[in-house]
Amino acid sequence: MAEKKLIALGLICIVLSVGVLGAVMMLNQKDNELQIKTDQISGLENEKLTLETQVSNIQSEKLTLETQVTTLEDNVSSLQTEAASLNNEKTALEEQVSSLQTEATTLENEKSVLENQVSTLEANVSSLQTEIGSLEDFTQSLETQVSDLQYEVTSLEDEVIQSFNSGYDEGESEGYQLGYDEGYTQGVEDLTESGYYLMDPTYDEAVAFINSDKTDENEYTADYVCYDFTADFNSNAFQLGYRCGFVYIEFSDSAHAIACFNTTDNGLIYVEPQTDEIVTIGIGQTYPHINQVIVDMGIIW
Repeated sequence: MAEKKLIALGLICIVLSVGVLGAVMMLNQKDNELQIKTDQISGLENEKLTLETQVSNIQSEKLTLETQVTTLEDNVSSLQTEAASLNNEKTALEEQVSSLQTEATTLENEKSVLENQVSTLEANVSSLQTEIGSLEDFTQSLETQVSDLQYEVTSLEDEVIQSFNSGYDEGESEGYQLGYDEGYTQGVEDLTESGYYLMDPTYDEAVAFINSDKTDENEYTADYVCYDFTADFNSNAFQLGYRCGFVYIEFSDSAHAIACFNTTDNGLIYVEPQTDEIVTIGIGQTYPHINQVIVDMGIIW
């Protein structure tokens, strides 16, 4: 009986051992499964974090792309505006090109006209050069004639002198007559159209005439200039019998006219008819009040 109990106990122990072992194995299996699940959950959480990071990056990229799209839209709008402006400029340039083409055509026509005019002028120049050649020949002929005339005048002067000496020798009466004729001839050369005998004044006479003359009271206008002042001043002097010179003065880019007297006691004096001022002038000097340098001058008596 005791052996049966021992066997039963042994069997119970074996069964219990097998049950415990089975339970432990099941627990181990559950632990392994739990560990696997835990590892899977951890992997899934890591994947979730990765996905969340990717989502965040995608959202950031989305915002970036949206910003880029907005920028591109603004650029497109700006480009459209520029395109419209360029089209307007293109239209304006086309109109300018058309206008320039019209002007070019006009200029070409004008060029053709000018070329014709130049051709005509060249023909005229050629004709004038031929005429100038003829005039030069004519001038040479005149110079020869003048030279011959000068020789004849010299011969006549010699004859006059011989005639005067012969007449003086023939008698006092005939000598007086011949002297009268020669004096009259010389006097005619010094007469003005008014018939007055011209003489050089003294300095005081010249000053007195300048002070009495009213030419300086005339008004300077576009039709009454320095030459007119000088001509009237000279004419008034001639009327009183004074020999008065017309002085022509040249500057670098203009000219001027004044008067002068060759006084018997004080030499040559120059008079500005517009102001009655006696001026001192000479080539290379600056003319008073005009402030221009005299480059040339001459006197016509």
